[in-house]
Amino acid sequence: MNRTISSLLTLGAGMLLSTSVFAASLNGTQWQTIDEKTGEKKAIIQLTENDGKVSGKIIKVLNKEKADALCTKCPGSLKNKPVEGLQILSGLKADGNNQWSDGKLVDPESGKTYSGKITLSDNGQSLKLRGYVGTPIFGRSQTWQRIK
Repeated sequence: MNRTISSLLTLGAGMLLSTSVFAASLNGTQWQTIDEKTGEKKAIIQLTENDGKVSGKIIKVLNKEKADALCTKCPGSLKNKPVEGLQILSGLKADGNNQWSDGKLVDPESGKTYSGKITLSDNGQSLKLRGYVGTPIFGRSQTWQRIK
């Protein structure tokens, strides 16, 4: 009987681990942002995961003319901070199925803060970012590409 229970537990654990119930780790990954209107490559973002929450900061602005820009419109402690090095994502919690939500996003161009969520593609090479006010229906999406 103990052998049967042990076999069932092993089988159950294997089935659980083989599904995408658990979110993939984003820790240390770098992503290239692309302006959805112009197609211009804008920045490189590094994501980190601590205590089950994902955050992200701009590590490089790709437009040389904007590389030294300050976030003059950003709120609170982010105001007048350099855009390079600016934390623009915070507090995203894993929902499972490669999704993170309940976070905050800061748009360094407008200085506005949005609720946000991210979804990792099935192949792990793109990340869909959705910023919104109130409900995800009223928002905007952007797709980032993984840097290899």
